[in-house]
Amino acid sequence: MYRRRVQRIGKSTYIVSLPNSWAREIGLEPKMSVVMEVLPDLSLRIYVPSKQSKSSIVEHFVSIDSSLSEEDIVREIIGGYVAGASTVKIVYKGVKREVVERAVNTAKEKLIGLEVIDEDTSSIVLQVVVDPNLSSLNGVMKRMIRLSVSMHEDIISYIMGSTDKAILEAVIARDNLVDKLYLLALRQLITILRDPYEMGKRGLRYYDAIYMTMFLKSVERVGDHGVNISNSLLLLDTPPTFIVDLYRGAIDAFRNVCESFILVDKDMAAEAVKNVDKLRSVEEDIRRRYREELASKTAMTRILDAISRIVARSVDIAEEVIDIYALKKMDKLKLAESGEEEAEQAKQL
Repeated sequence: MYRRRVQRIGKSTYIVSLPNSWAREIGLEPKMSVVMEVLPDLSLRIYVPSKQSKSSIVEHFVSIDSSLSEEDIVREIIGGYVAGASTVKIVYKGVKREVVERAVNTAKEKLIGLEVIDEDTSSIVLQVVVDPNLSSLNGVMKRMIRLSVSMHEDIISYIMGSTDKAILEAVIARDNLVDKLYLLALRQLITILRDPYEMGKRGLRYYDAIYMTMFLKSVERVGDHGVNISNSLLLLDTPPTFIVDLYRGAIDAFRNVCESFILVDKDMAAEAVKNVDKLRSVEEDIRRRYREELASKTAMTRILDAISRIVARSVDIAEEVIDIYALKKMDKLKLAESGEEEAEQAKQL
């Protein structure tokens, strides 16, 4: 920690000297440009863009003993993956080899780009090699949305009689890819947040990351609801066609509100919420008209509950869009005010 006295030049220019040790450590030279970023707590972060560390091999070390279960090992591997580690080294003692291997295989099934690159009698090294086509956070988010929506569209096709029950098993299997993309998106987001230069280059603020995390979880949960609905339909001899209009409306609302999130379109989000209010009226009517049938077949009730939760997730996303829009608007206003202040200082100098 360093302490400096603030000096004033002219009427409104404030100067603080930089620590010599810090300047030498990062190779700061006269006339070199630095970036000053105002953080949410109004503190300043100062860094040199050209000196920002590029992506390097970061190893996550996992020590395994008999106190950890197979599920614990899987969680440790996933933790390193999401944290942005390039390699995960597992060292084990007093644990059967087959337990560690099963955990590694389970983790590989849950994560994209995880491969074994080295191993011996007491360790296994995993490396993360992600397809370059999945390097864009926005691209991963859009792919998650497409997959989640397609799961429900295929379920609706089954309910309408356009395909057989085999599609339901395919939908259940497809959710695994949605989960993989969710963990990959979290990994990418955390990696960006650890590099202020990368954040600035992408125009990403800390509050964006908060809302992105909530959004990604909503999309992942909508995929889970597709699994729940498919499992419930497999228990029914005849699919409940009376829910199709509600179901289709819920997925249309979800698709539209996801697009509004990607575009940060407040008006689109507000329109989606209006449609949601209509869907809730439709749901209430279904529950009233088919009360006896729903009471006698719990699978139908679970399907209706899952659709209701998709609608609720859509409302959550719409509210997130409106929040982000307000924050970005405030940021633009602050930037404009800052520009006016700098122009005034320049005149005085």
